[in-house]
Amino acid sequence: MSFLLRITCIFTAAAVLAGCGSLMNLIYRPTGWVIYDLTDRHVTPYTFSTGDVGVACNATQSLQPLVMAFSRIMSSPDEAGIVLNIMTGGCEAEIAHEENLTYIRELKAQNINEAKDARIREKRHYAIAATRLQQSYDFMVEAYGEPGEKCPKLNYEEGVYWALGNLAGLQAVYADLNAQSVVGVPKDIAQKAVRGLQCLDNQDYWGLPMAAQAGLWVLLPDTAPAGSDPWVEMAAASRIGADAGVRLADAAEVLIADSAGQTERLKAAIRRHAESLKAHESDKQYRLLDVVATQQILAVSDRLWTEATGSRTPVGEFGTFWDDKAEEEDLGISLDDLLD
Repeated sequence: MSFLLRITCIFTAAAVLAGCGSLMNLIYRPTGWVIYDLTDRHVTPYTFSTGDVGVACNATQSLQPLVMAFSRIMSSPDEAGIVLNIMTGGCEAEIAHEENLTYIRELKAQNINEAKDARIREKRHYAIAATRLQQSYDFMVEAYGEPGEKCPKLNYEEGVYWALGNLAGLQAVYADLNAQSVVGVPKDIAQKAVRGLQCLDNQDYWGLPMAAQAGLWVLLPDTAPAGSDPWVEMAAASRIGADAGVRLADAAEVLIADSAGQTERLKAAIRRHAESLKAHESDKQYRLLDVVATQQILAVSDRLWTEATGSRTPVGEFGTFWDDKAEEEDLGISLDDLLD
């Protein structure tokens, strides 16, 4: 009798004698742990090391239901849930950004119905993003406890999950606001997440804790210490992130400046990020986080360009703006320019 046949007979006999529940224990649970371990040890680190956001989106969207399905028969894979949901939430937010650009173009063209429809689609995508991002935050709470009361004991890798989970909480609140709060993400998650990030070393985690704290001071000036300048703090955090090659603090600075209506600070932050990309390579281990930060900043740049010119940031001109050329001689626009 072949080895494969003997194994089949053993499993069949076990299932007959002990019932389907035993078969689940013999096959499903070990399979679940193998998939979870593979995701945690290899799939997640590999995905973080890539710079292809599209591939990462497709991978996490495909893997998420498989990994999460095993939570029905085993303990919840909290750390994998943090990563999978923040990625799928971010991918959905990117679709919302595209709908926002469509809305701006249709509005400029006075296509009111099309603009209204694009705005509705944008809000729907933000609602999906908010749901996924809140799930990422909830998985972090399940794994390490709720942020804000006390700091959990974390090794460096756990600190990365903690950082991402708290960041997901901040993004969930932001996405839900853009979706007219239809998801109902609790607003106090934002302050809890900022406090949670303060549990991490600022240098080790790319300046993100400092950037989040300074951002809160900008939006809630009464919470800032006397004599502090949150914009100086955010610029310092951005330099730390640039040196480390993980520029999440840059994205935080851009989004805060945008939310605060600080147009000149916003443009300056985008310029600095674009220059930083030329001077500092992405961290090899966390390349994806750096690329995602750039994608979020580019989305803001695209919106500014579209509002002003009707089209997004031109290829090769990230970090520049349409009105920069007003200070130079007017070269005009040729047909070749339009076809580039």
